[in-house]
Amino acid sequence: MEFILGGFSSCSAVLFTFPFDVLKTRQQLEHELLSKNSTHQSAYRGLRQSIVSVIKSDGVFGLYKGLPAGILYQFSMNSVRLGTYQTVDNLGWTRSENAVLTPFLAVFWGGVAGIVGATASCPVAVVKTQLQAFSSGKYTAKFQHQHDGMIDAFRNMYREAGIRGLYRGYTAHLTRVSLGSSVQMTSFAMSKDFFAQYEMFQQSVVLNALAASSVAGFFMCVLMSPVDVVTTRMTNQGVSSSGKGLLYKNIFDCFVKIYRSEGIHGMYKGIAPLYMRVVPHTVLNLTFWEFFKNLHDQYSNN
Repeated sequence: MEFILGGFSSCSAVLFTFPFDVLKTRQQLEHELLSKNSTHQSAYRGLRQSIVSVIKSDGVFGLYKGLPAGILYQFSMNSVRLGTYQTVDNLGWTRSENAVLTPFLAVFWGGVAGIVGATASCPVAVVKTQLQAFSSGKYTAKFQHQHDGMIDAFRNMYREAGIRGLYRGYTAHLTRVSLGSSVQMTSFAMSKDFFAQYEMFQQSVVLNALAASSVAGFFMCVLMSPVDVVTTRMTNQGVSSSGKGLLYKNIFDCFVKIYRSEGIHGMYKGIAPLYMRVVPHTVLNLTFWEFFKNLHDQYSNN
């Protein structure tokens, strides 16, 4: 049940935050590996201009490009990730003998949960990114993958490079999710314990979850941004028939090439929509999660 509740909470949250995920992807891929000193017109500078550019090229529904893949990704990743962490927490593996949360154990098991979730969801993440990146407008990403929907994307990627094609950017995706999961689950659990000291938070599960998830979302966004850019770049790049990337050999090669050509700014491309996606998504996801768990507990006790 922990796995199903985690998946449903994420699917509920993504309906509200998905347009910011599209904007983040477009900003991260724009002017890929172009010199930071070169002059080029930007179609995705700032949130407002990014929204206008997407609507001009793909219509209003362009803000929801790849939504089915986004929902499947959230379910496949967070049902496993949150379910694994909740199971471990229920077993008491994140706490000391006196039931006090141990930060090291929370970070460790949060990371483990992230690794399991990333492995389960990587093929869907690749599909989601490529569908979001495709644009019929003037300003496009370096690589444009033409898929007629989610199922066609899976079929095309498998034909192109087999299983390896479905797991392009896996190391970056693994790093992104495990890092984000460690930060998110640890800061969320510690914040919940902190706010629970006060009466107003003791009286409301939702209020406690809102406050704790807001803190978790902030730390997650700040620490995860560079890895998120690398993951998007490696996921969307073209691959050879053997499944090797045409631009980046591995996660380290991607970091180096981005920094050399685009500087530190390249590592934080799309941070505004990332923040607008991560923080509300974290708040909604973890709040829905706590709400669904509370409902389940009440139903089970009756």
